[in-house]
Amino acid sequence: MKRIVAGMACSLLLASSLHASESAGQREAARIAQEIGRYQLFQGQYTTYDLKRQQTSSANAVFLIDTATGQVKRYVNKIDEDGKYIESWVTTDISISEKKK
Repeated sequence: MKRIVAGMACSLLLASSLHASESAGQREAARIAQEIGRYQLFQGQYTTYDLKRQQTSSANAVFLIDTATGQVKRYVNKIDEDGKYIESWVTTDISISEKKK
């Protein structure tokens, strides 16, 4: 009788641990599925206004949108004053400190 009870207890422990690992696996799979397609690239045009010259200019660019947060960045590449090639994603949001000026 003790062996039967011990066997049933082991079976229950095994079943509950299998269920817990299956649930964790399902959560991880759901998280990965949510990440797929989160970042989208698109090409578009933007306009800037030069306050000093009182002129506008338009340019084409590649944009990156994070569909989870709504943040949009623009791809920039340039050669700086020292001749170093620089590539980066520049946020299109205006920071709070810039708004106060």
